[in-house]
Amino acid sequence: MFDEMRASAFPEFLAAFWEEKGWSTSVTENDDGTYLVGGDKDSGKRGLIGVRPDEDTEIGASEVEDFAAFCDKKGVDVRVMATRGRFTTGARSAADAGDVHLLDPNELASSVRDEGAEDLVGEFEGGDDGSLLDSVPTPPLPGGVPSGVPIVPIVVAVVVILAAVFAGGTLLSFVPFVGGGSGAGDAGPAVTAFSMAADENTTATAEWDVRVQDELRTANNTYEPADGETFVLVQMNVTAGDSQVVVRNQNFALAVNGTNYGHQRFENASQQFRQQLSAATAAPGESGRMLVVFSVPEEFDGATLVERPDGPGLRFERADLAFDVE
Repeated sequence: MFDEMRASAFPEFLAAFWEEKGWSTSVTENDDGTYLVGGDKDSGKRGLIGVRPDEDTEIGASEVEDFAAFCDKKGVDVRVMATRGRFTTGARSAADAGDVHLLDPNELASSVRDEGAEDLVGEFEGGDDGSLLDSVPTPPLPGGVPSGVPIVPIVVAVVVILAAVFAGGTLLSFVPFVGGGSGAGDAGPAVTAFSMAADENTTATAEWDVRVQDELRTANNTYEPADGETFVLVQMNVTAGDSQVVVRNQNFALAVNGTNYGHQRFENASQQFRQQLSAATAAPGESGRMLVVFSVPEEFDGATLVERPDGPGLRFERADLAFDVE
């Protein structure tokens, strides 16, 4: 039934299928070609579908266990994993233990027939789009630099996170922020921030500021993003609460137009620049400073800075900060 559906259309179909059951949904694509369909109902019930649309996918027990653990942490009521591939026997055992409902093509086809939703499937058919690589952002490469300035390669540190916004606008931890900061950057589009790690209590406060710019200058090098992309710089001052906190670049991603971008790593960086990008460590009541850099499509209307579930749990506060680089 789903052979003629494009891989990228599969999660959109699942969202539409849920909407017919009274869910409000949103679809988010991750860097690795996986998707998450988040849903919520007026009753307050929250749902999440982890989607692996590739027909060659085989999902094992560890992936189901990770998904179930995340849903437990975030209080997801209805948890589903769906694929056009297959689940292993171990995955099905893990799903039973974690209260995760699994949908392979046969099980999903049965659900469609039970609900009389065959016409909905037809709306999303249209030929397979082949490799999922077409939907993955091209890793940023260095652009041209002025004559006499060495070209310094950029290496992407890919971060795949679970749903930058998994329940639409119902998560109240968003902190609005628009541009600002000092230096050679542009305030740019609106940027918000929220933590997927923080529950009722946070472990630290992060004052933060953001800047958008088309090149980054350090004492020894000039870096430029790939053609058609721009740098988003996030400066943070992190103050610990009652215990020591360590905050790392890899604790963050930037959600832009439904895709989650990991932080940048820079080759041949000076020791001073490496220190600016290194983890912020703060003892109780003390502060640490850090810089996080992302490279994203230059034509974007807004973005969300996301603290991943493995982060320490930050409470974000907008601040006017000086930046450590130009």
